[in-house]
Amino acid sequence: MTASRYTDYIQDLKAALDDLHGNSDRYQTFDLHAELAMGANLLVYETRKRKGQIDTMAYARAPTGNKPIAPDMARDRVLSFLAMQEHIALTGDPMISLNEEYPHAVISFEHRAKGAASNKSMKMIFAGVNDAEDAARYVTAVGNPAAIVSTRPHVSKKLWEWK
Repeated sequence: MTASRYTDYIQDLKAALDDLHGNSDRYQTFDLHAELAMGANLLVYETRKRKGQIDTMAYARAPTGNKPIAPDMARDRVLSFLAMQEHIALTGDPMISLNEEYPHAVISFEHRAKGAASNKSMKMIFAGVNDAEDAARYVTAVGNPAAIVSTRPHVSKKLWEWK
């Protein structure tokens, strides 16, 4: 089984997040939730706009507990993950334990541009890998091919590409 590569999708997602940060006034509403798992550590970054108000928060969860961190630093870490060379996606069914040797990100993003007829949303779990060989090693280590997206676009009840 060959894992689907998400290079193009990640580039588009990164551009959308950059636009959100630089031009938040172009959006009527947005809701971004990103969790970045690196080894035993977890970083959470959230920003949302409702009724013209923007709320942003970020925190790090380590084995020693949670601590608030600067939202700009958290956003930069998420963007650094998206800047990795390759990404593959998990299906979410079956749900598997994350391999601590690889960074993973759960990203849920919904937005509505001003004047747009409807919202756009996506929710995916990505694993950052170095190249196709590294992706193959990841798939082998998972041991369950059904846990890795092999056909795009991916759509399930739990996770989906843009809709």
